[in-house]
Amino acid sequence: MRIMLVDDHPLIRKGLSETLIAKGFQVVGNAATVTEALAILNSRDPEICLVDINLGSENGIEVIKKGLVQKPNCKFLVLTMEDDLRTLNEAKSAGAIAYITKSSPIENMVEVFQSTSDGHLEFIRLGNFKEDKMLRDFQLTQRELEVLALLPSGATAAAIGSLLFLAEATVKTHIGAIYRKLGAANRAQAVSIGLAENLIAK
Repeated sequence: MRIMLVDDHPLIRKGLSETLIAKGFQVVGNAATVTEALAILNSRDPEICLVDINLGSENGIEVIKKGLVQKPNCKFLVLTMEDDLRTLNEAKSAGAIAYITKSSPIENMVEVFQSTSDGHLEFIRLGNFKEDKMLRDFQLTQRELEVLALLPSGATAAAIGSLLFLAEATVKTHIGAIYRKLGAANRAQAVSIGLAENLIAK
C-alpha cells in the first residue's frame, strides 16, 4: 500500500515513516505544507494520504479538499492531536474517510489502513473525543463557519474568496449573514463572539 504523510513536524514524519515501513507499507512521500502535499500527491500517486490538521499556519483540511480534486481515487485519513467533534466533522465533510487521534496506538492505526485497503466504506473514527463546547447554535452554515474562521486574520473579502474559491461578492454575502446570525455589528464583534462561543478555534 502506497502511503503519503503530511505533517509539519519532521520527527513525527520520520517516526511514522519508519514504523509504517516496518509494518510492510510503502511510504512514497512526505510533506510539511499544503503546497508540498499537493505537488507530491500529483507526482507520486499514493493510495492513502495521512494528513495532520495543524500544518503551522495552514490547515490540513485544505489538503483533503484540493487533493480530492487532483486525485479522487486517493483516500485521505486524518492523524491529529485535535480531539474535538467539530474538527472531526469538518474533516469528514471535506472528504476524509477516517479520523485518528495521535493518542491512538499505532497498531490500531495500522488496522485502519488495512481496513481501508480492504474496501471498508464507512467513516472510521479512532480515539477519545471531547464533546463540542459550543454554547449556542447560531445556525451558521459550513461555508459561513469557514469564512468566520478567516475573519481574525484581517483578510479582505477578496482574499478570503481566493482561499475558499469563492467570488468576493459571495464572501461579502456570507459575512453579512454571519453578522446577522451572531448579532454582531462589525468584524471585531463577530470574531469576539466566535471565539467566546468556540465557533473559531483558539
